[in-house]
Amino acid sequence: MTENDKQHPDSQQEDLFSKQDIDTTIKGLEKASDTWIDQAVEKTQAISGNTYVKLDCGLLTVDQINYFLNSMPFELTFADDNNQFLYYNNMMPTKEMLAGRKPSQIGNAIAYCHPPRARKGAAAVVHMLRTGQKKKFRLAVPGNGPDKCILHDYIAMHDEKGRYRGVNEQIYDLMPDIKWYLKHTGQKLVDDPDASADTVTGPSQHEGKTEDSDATTGPSPQE
Repeated sequence: MTENDKQHPDSQQEDLFSKQDIDTTIKGLEKASDTWIDQAVEKTQAISGNTYVKLDCGLLTVDQINYFLNSMPFELTFADDNNQFLYYNNMMPTKEMLAGRKPSQIGNAIAYCHPPRARKGAAAVVHMLRTGQKKKFRLAVPGNGPDKCILHDYIAMHDEKGRYRGVNEQIYDLMPDIKWYLKHTGQKLVDDPDASADTVTGPSQHEGKTEDSDATTGPSPQE
């Protein structure tokens, strides 16, 4: 988190371990199972392929929804309001992702997608989004610049009644867009001698590494 964002004392009551069930929880499955997604598909008889899905502003097949989400210019992660990691867009191999994720993580509580040292910050971010203190929270990954600017945006999701329904995480490298803008406007970046960078943290790859990750909610590969 940045130095300017103070953690609310109630944030540590946030259940990152997804211990309770909500209306959309698929009951009777072990959330930490590496095969949770296969078990969940079988239990719910989930549709796939060319089956149509009625959306709030359209009608698409499951395949078309996948094409659409996988073509997004950023990595997407969906964690529900029970802090269960349920989806990421499968746009590239895990090793090429800015924040590597893999199918065996689907279904996990988001606590298990982070090393223990990161959970306090993750709880603070989720709590701010859940309680409406923030609609969106942005983090920059350590080591950015001058050729990359990797950002994590955490956006609160709500249903039609305004109820909090989880976190939409978007991960992207902003630098290509910055370079495009500079090229087409004839401008350039210059150093600000008076600037002091905020202290920020980004996602760690697994518990054995030493990146300073203390406030992310998206999953990272676990060994």
